[in-house]
Amino acid sequence: MRFIKYAFFFLVLLVLAFSPIQLRYSLLKEAPLKGFYKHREFPSLKFFTWRRWFPSAFQDEFSNCLNDNIGMRNSLIRLNNQFDYSLFSIIHNKGFIQGCERYLYEEDYLHEYNGNSFIGEAVIYKKLARLKNVIDSLNAHHIPLLLIYEPGKASFYPEYIPRRFHPEKRSQNNFDCFLQYSHKLGLPFMDMNSYFQKVKDTSHYPLFPRYGMHWSIYGVSIAVDTLNKSIETATGRGMPKFKIQKVIQSPIPLGTDNDIGEMLNLACPLRPTPGAYPRISFDTSPSRSLSALIIADSYYINIAEAYGRKLFRNQEYWYYNNKIYPYQNHNPPPYVDKSNLREKLKKFDVILLMVSEINLHCGFWNFADEAFLAFHPEIRDDHVYTNENQIRNERSWFKFLVQKAKSLDRPLDEMIRNDAEYTFFNNYNEIPEKIRQDSIIHLVLSIQNNGEWLSAIRKKALERNVSLDTMLYRDANYLYDQSKQNH
Repeated sequence: MRFIKYAFFFLVLLVLAFSPIQLRYSLLKEAPLKGFYKHREFPSLKFFTWRRWFPSAFQDEFSNCLNDNIGMRNSLIRLNNQFDYSLFSIIHNKGFIQGCERYLYEEDYLHEYNGNSFIGEAVIYKKLARLKNVIDSLNAHHIPLLLIYEPGKASFYPEYIPRRFHPEKRSQNNFDCFLQYSHKLGLPFMDMNSYFQKVKDTSHYPLFPRYGMHWSIYGVSIAVDTLNKSIETATGRGMPKFKIQKVIQSPIPLGTDNDIGEMLNLACPLRPTPGAYPRISFDTSPSRSLSALIIADSYYINIAEAYGRKLFRNQEYWYYNNKIYPYQNHNPPPYVDKSNLREKLKKFDVILLMVSEINLHCGFWNFADEAFLAFHPEIRDDHVYTNENQIRNERSWFKFLVQKAKSLDRPLDEMIRNDAEYTFFNNYNEIPEKIRQDSIIHLVLSIQNNGEWLSAIRKKALERNVSLDTMLYRDANYLYDQSKQNH
């Protein structure tokens, strides 16, 4: 026993002694850590000032920078992660969790599936109604726009969701509402989410991987085959055909089938799990004839290179309606130029708007609003609605409000509206190019923030038998019109 203690003690000393040697000479080649984090540069004494010293700002920054640059750092992190994962099923990469039977999930999928991220019927209807108007406008130019609801891992594998998320108690979620109003408005859409669930039990190979967040590489081939047929129907033009020559099975997940697994940053590979990898061959007849615009999330990355380049004469991929793919090798990344958007859209033969359930709360990343306003330049959105869109598309802000709404037991759409109004009210004087509705909303918020004024409006609403909101907007409109007459 004493020998084991001494051996362990000297092993620790050896690791500590080797760390500065590794930092200086890089004797061992370490694999970089996966995921999203900002690496700090080696600490510098130039950061030192007495003003930073006394509140410990210098010490904290120096310590953090030093921790990021110790020798063997990546290996030690992987070793610690492996210890916690193997013994306690603890995952240190924030945003990912392990479900039953070792199925890995991005946590946001579970909040979307359970309805915690539900943005409300009103905004969903508005987004889809605007999209319907855009589709009709594009159809007038013989340009079809197809809406594709991509599948989600939580909907596909609800049986493996950890019990603490109570999937059996889920409320209305964004996908259910988007689907309902897509039917009601008569939108041309493909429900890949429901289709994948339908063929789940009959598929020869997994359509979603155990250790991945996206559809499996095999599942991509099934999705593209269905998508190809829908594009042919919508455009009336033939598309290049492809077929699966063979499927190679592997117990080791490859590519994006292991994208969550890689981000766990473990010292040892995860246990084997079945995967299937099709070998595809393309028929050059009919030839590529369509120019396509694809507005999509990361699900399309597996389609863009392996399929898209062979199916379309030209494809332009607007990643999250923000960056032009491929953007990864550019610094700064190329962003989509939205100027003269109407004419840009009219240059394509077909437009695909693809979104997975995890991103539905973003409201198509504002594409429906931007395209609608491009076709109707006489219309402008008020700044509160613009702020709401910003909240829905800023991940950290949105997640904060999801947690806040849950803790206060209040609807998420109400919390988003409150934050949007608060931001608007406090920045009102700095907002450029305000419209009439902005001024009306500012007056309404001013009344609500004045207890005496609000009491008078509430009394007037009771006397006239109308709702408080109706009375607020009536008085705000009256005050605005009076102020315009006086000027």
